[in-house]
Amino acid sequence: MKNYSKQSQLLDAKILALEYKQKIKNRELKEQLNITYQELRPSRLLNRALNDIKEEPQLKGNILESILSLAGGYFSKRIIVGKSNSIFKNLLGYGIQYLATKIISKNIKH
Repeated sequence: MKNYSKQSQLLDAKILALEYKQKIKNRELKEQLNITYQELRPSRLLNRALNDIKEEPQLKGNILESILSLAGGYFSKRIIVGKSNSIFKNLLGYGIQYLATKIISKNIKH
């Protein structure tokens, strides 16, 4: 009978130790989940992207080149085609926009 009592006490102690270990792991997991949630918030991601742009001058130049070439293509389409309901004119306008964007981006890089 003593043997069963000792084994039961030993088993209870091991169960308590495992429960304690599980509580600690759950707490750590919740903390890590909270940290991950805070890091993946859209505002945090946007701030990080903007900081990367500020710190990287080459990236800043690339973004400026892209904006200029896209704006040039868009405005050339608007000037040449204007607002039209014709499918042909719209397709022609998109072609002009594409070509103007390509030409402007090529000239900016050189």
